[in-house]
Amino acid sequence: MSDQDVGKRMAEEMELQPFLEAYEWVTKEELTEGSSEEHPDFICIRENEEEVGIELTKVMRDPRDAQWERILERIDEMDPHDALATIFERIKEKETLRAKHYSRHVKETILVLQTVECPLDAMEFALVKVQNDFLSYGFSEIWLADYTGLEAYGDIELFGLFPEKWWGYHERWNPNRKPYG
Repeated sequence: MSDQDVGKRMAEEMELQPFLEAYEWVTKEELTEGSSEEHPDFICIRENEEEVGIELTKVMRDPRDAQWERILERIDEMDPHDALATIFERIKEKETLRAKHYSRHVKETILVLQTVECPLDAMEFALVKVQNDFLSYGFSEIWLADYTGLEAYGDIELFGLFPEKWWGYHERWNPNRKPYG
């Protein structure tokens, strides 16, 4: 494994923990980190001892395009419509991988789409129009995870895309939730 691969793996491990905390906050179900894999990224254990895969993937602009947009146009965030298009691209990419590789390791896989340049509240209006577009994929659950506030708030918020039971924006309202502590 190259140094770059090791660094990527370490970053993914650090990004998993905020998702597990937010997932428990929303679903009231604890997932315990099990082993690290390549396909899917992690295997976790549900409270009923069943294994579930977790695949993390970022929703972001090409870094070069983002840099030029920041410099030339003073645009710091990804456009919500572009983010939605990227979300569908990532889901299709990961669905192909899931069908080929993941089922060898686990029966179920949760897909976590990490938004790092477009907050969920900016995308919420567009997501309502595509609610039924997530039914045909083979993931047991699909979540948008808003990592844009992780540094400031120390946590993330989730938007459930699938199944319908978890559909919608799960804001983590807390009177003590203030930026930078």
